[in-house]
Amino acid sequence: MQEFTDKTVILANGAVPSHAIPLGAIRTATRVICCDGAADKLISLGREPDWIVGDLDSLSAAARRAYADRIVEDADQERNDLTKAFKLCLKHRWREIVVVGATGGREDHTLGNLSLLVDFARQLELVLLSDTGRFTPLRQSAVLAAVPGQPISIFSFDPECAITSVGLKYPLSNARLNRWWQATLNEALSTSVQLYFDGGPLLVFQGYFA
Repeated sequence: MQEFTDKTVILANGAVPSHAIPLGAIRTATRVICCDGAADKLISLGREPDWIVGDLDSLSAAARRAYADRIVEDADQERNDLTKAFKLCLKHRWREIVVVGATGGREDHTLGNLSLLVDFARQLELVLLSDTGRFTPLRQSAVLAAVPGQPISIFSFDPECAITSVGLKYPLSNARLNRWWQATLNEALSTSVQLYFDGGPLLVFQGYFA
């Protein structure tokens, strides 16, 4: 994961993280923005929210009273709460963003949250941490730090984007992906994986590897 120096964590209202890596991101964050009722989950982890954003349909009355001065209410039903949190970050020029708690609940929410990483990849430096690994949107060709045997999956939102890889067990050579499953369940062969492509962004999953 990128070494962020001014790290904003957005805690989405999915499953409360249990893995040490997303929990550590919350603990060391410069600030934590909660999507609506995720504020109550953050409090249960022993940290107070710095901001709460959303339509407030899932925030407890107690949290609403206690943190009234930190709430940004946005009732727009055309945008989800994670989008609203990204917009708040852009407004304040907080660009180093770690998203936590965006998976593990409803699958449709998970897919929507993952697609938002690609939508905002050209405006923010993003990584999403789940309890099994991290998702990173790539705007351009990149070299990723890896561990031999580490699970890696690649998702393309642009079927015309040709992708070539170095350092994967199942290499890609000018591959154009028009289905999400086509470059999943791969593995790193060494301590780095190189991905070359024009277009994108791509979304890359790297499993945690002890």
